[in-house]
Amino acid sequence: MDLCLERPPSGGVSEGGMIEQHHASVFEGIADAIPDAPALAQGDRITTWGEMESRASRLSGAMLDAGLGIQARVAIDLRNCSEWMESFFGTLKGRQVPVSINYRYLDDELAFLLENSDSEALIFHASLGERVVRVAERIAGMKMLIQVDDIGGAPVPEGVLDYETLVSGHPSAERIERFADDIVMWYSGGTTGLPKGILIPIGRSAEMSGSQEGRLRTLGRFGDSLDSIPEDIAECAKVLWSERSRPVAVPAAPLMHSTAISYAGPAIFYCGGMVVTLGGKRFDAHELLRVIEEHRVSTIAIVGDAFAVPILRAFEERVAKGMPCDASSIKTVYSAGAVWSGGVKEQLFQHIPEALLVDNCGSSEGAWYGSSILRRGDSASSASFLPSPGVLVLGEDGLPMPPGTGQPGLLASLTMTKGYHKDSVKTAENFRFIGGEWYTTPGDLGILNEDGSLTLVGRGTSVINTGGEKVYPEEVDNVIKTMPEVDDCLAFGIPDDQYGQMVSAVVQLRSGTNLSTASVTEWVRARLARYKAPRRVHFVDLVPRLPNGKPDYPGARRLLENSTPQA
Repeated sequence: MDLCLERPPSGGVSEGGMIEQHHASVFEGIADAIPDAPALAQGDRITTWGEMESRASRLSGAMLDAGLGIQARVAIDLRNCSEWMESFFGTLKGRQVPVSINYRYLDDELAFLLENSDSEALIFHASLGERVVRVAERIAGMKMLIQVDDIGGAPVPEGVLDYETLVSGHPSAERIERFADDIVMWYSGGTTGLPKGILIPIGRSAEMSGSQEGRLRTLGRFGDSLDSIPEDIAECAKVLWSERSRPVAVPAAPLMHSTAISYAGPAIFYCGGMVVTLGGKRFDAHELLRVIEEHRVSTIAIVGDAFAVPILRAFEERVAKGMPCDASSIKTVYSAGAVWSGGVKEQLFQHIPEALLVDNCGSSEGAWYGSSILRRGDSASSASFLPSPGVLVLGEDGLPMPPGTGQPGLLASLTMTKGYHKDSVKTAENFRFIGGEWYTTPGDLGILNEDGSLTLVGRGTSVINTGGEKVYPEEVDNVIKTMPEVDDCLAFGIPDDQYGQMVSAVVQLRSGTNLSTASVTEWVRARLARYKAPRRVHFVDLVPRLPNGKPDYPGARRLLENSTPQA
């Protein structure tokens, strides 16, 4: 289902209305306009726009010389780092297709993605090298392996190219004409089966952020001091650089997750901004606070409570030590992909009172159901959103439901793409043509309320059926997380001889606190129907989650199954 490439070049508007912008062409223009402005930072290393353009061009030249043609897939198997963004940019420059890879995948999982995506090149961290080289031998079409040294002095295996050698010494690729329906390839997290490849036209992703003024307003009131904001992207970047008013973003979540790259990637670069990546192999909230102070960070991209709670605790610990973090530069915090509890949002305002907290509800398939945008003093909710334009709630008959029924239905969102790569069956299930537009229905459930708001219920595949009653895990999670002793939790069903399934939960407590199963059960029963309360609770040091912050239900079930029932 590759997309047609016979289109007008980037710079105008296509017949279908798609904005004809291409990330690589835009980034080249910005690099020409502000070559000395910092574009990337990690630790003590700063990469300017001019340097990023040069390094990406040399990487592109190396890939072209290796025989990678237009639409050749280039897998990026890297933790967050400056090289991730350079690889993304360099791949797009030659009109190849960047493919997101979960760096925690083991042999068979990695092999599936490389084979399914038809990847011909793979850029990876040396710390992952043993696994990558072993798996690459199984991939028939693999032409190029490139190693990024994240260890320091790592040996380069036979048949593998050294990233730094390429980006510092290989001849640069010439700039070429590009097209707005060139694509990027994102893989869903695999929460509903095997990961599925999603092809997104670059012009559509650029279109989502609208005008240049709209981008700046969305990122948090940049350019307010200017009489007018130039619509020309390169000129706007030059003005913002001269005014020292550029956005600076930290993708706290992994860049291989669509949330991080969406809100702390091209959106920042289109404004000539800077992306700062953290240095550790695991997310460290204290490192994030240090980076916020050092670089005057304006935007953070997270995935729900899995990131928000550690950030909140780090703020609190700094205050307790008499060293509060100066986070006054923060203008926006973006989240998507997992629950961000209302109570956590309210507590964050104690440390970033001027920020906008933007909680987006959607999916990797290009769905955008709605947003919750909070300022300090607003009433915070975990599951209530303002619907995005065109969102529908479909009943069991497949028809749109009117507001106010109180019944959950299947959420349908306008989408940038038309299906999954190499999966016509799932494409038919999850993509529909409604009223002349393409919609995606990846399985999320919601309620359209009388007042026009949208309540997210959860994903249908995770629904617990206990004695014929449906229980949505996210609803139970949200209630348990309101307990002051609780940092995180996951509710799910386990087999039960009497009721079919039993509502259960793994719960992570705040340091120095204690709870019992009975106290959790009674808390939920006081707020939800009795059958929704977990009958079995296991207290854990850390709730299992995937690297992108989404629930690891198999891991949670294993913890519960291997535990002794707790009182």
